[in-house]
Order: sequence, then structure tokens, then C-alpha cells
Amino acid sequence: MRGITHWMVFCVLFISLLTCGCSSEPPLKEPTVTVTDITLADVSLRSMTINTTILVGNPNPVGANLNKLAFNVYYLDGTPQYLGHGEQTEVDIRENGNTSLTIPVTVSNVQVLKAIGTLAKEGSITMKVNGSAFIDVAVTEYELPFEQSREFAASEFDAYFPVSAIASINVTEGIRTAKDLFSQITG
Repeated sequence: MRGITHWMVFCVLFISLLTCGCSSEPPLKEPTVTVTDITLADVSLRSMTINTTILVGNPNPVGANLNKLAFNVYYLDGTPQYLGHGEQTEVDIRENGNTSLTIPVTVSNVQVLKAIGTLAKEGSITMKVNGSAFIDVAVTEYELPFEQSREFAASEFDAYFPVSAIASINVTEGIRTAKDLFSQITG
């Protein structure tokens, strides 16, 4: 009988010792990704640079790695019209905090002219950003989609060129005429 009691006491102490130093780590929380700003950095009739600021929030006590962040920029003219692509890779994300990234997207020629035509015709233009971020936290990878739209008034373009002067230009007709002329030259 005494042997069984000793054996039970030994097992209880042994299990206690095994689990004594082990603490239960809180589960990892999913990071957040949001578009905090869409701004114009440069606008001309030849190109336009759109800065997109992305905020990655990491609520975990360990740092993370942004493997890849990729997004497309559109302007809305009834349906989304593609303007350009932005991408960032291999960024360290701080623990228990936010990491901000500003990624420029330069758009050129035909897309800019069409967007300016919509701006001149409507008096404003809505830019839309959508994409995904791929973030590693410890042993888990998250794919986090994001999307944001922002409307720009024509007055926000005044620092670059007078939109009212462009309002009378038919951009679509001008592009068609340029293509026809190019076709005739190259025959």
C-alpha cells in the first residue's frame, strides 16, 4: 500500500515539475492593413504620380515580415479604369505597433489623358486602390486584402495645371486622331 502511495505522490510531483515552467503564450492575432492616404505627388499631361500610404498594424509581441504588398490603382468612370501597379517587398514590421509605408505609382500617357478627361468633364475624379499584403508573424502567414477610394476635386489639380482649360478638350477624340495619324505614317 505504501508503495502505491509513494508512486502516486511521485507521479503528481513529476507532472507538476514538467508543467511548472511552461507558460501558455497568448495566441497570435491577425495584423491589420489599411490605406490611410492617397495623394497626388506630381501631375502633368505626360505622367502622374500617385502616392499610396499603407499602415500595417501588428498587435503581437513579436515582429513580423511583410513578404509582399501589391496593389492596383484605378480611377472610376462608370467602371474601374486601370492606372498602375504598386508593390513593396521584404519590410520589417514592428511588434506591438504600426508601420507606415508610402509607395509611389507613376502612371503615364494614355491613362493620364483619359483620367484628366474624366476630371475635366465631371469636376472630380475618384481614385481606387485595392490589393493584398502577405505578412509572416512567427510561424503563421496571413494574406490581408485591402481597398480604399478617394475623390479628388478638380481644384486639387490646380497646382499642376488649370483643369478648366482642359475641360474643352475631347481626350478620347484626341487619342483616336493620334492613333489614326500614326497608322497613316507607319502605313
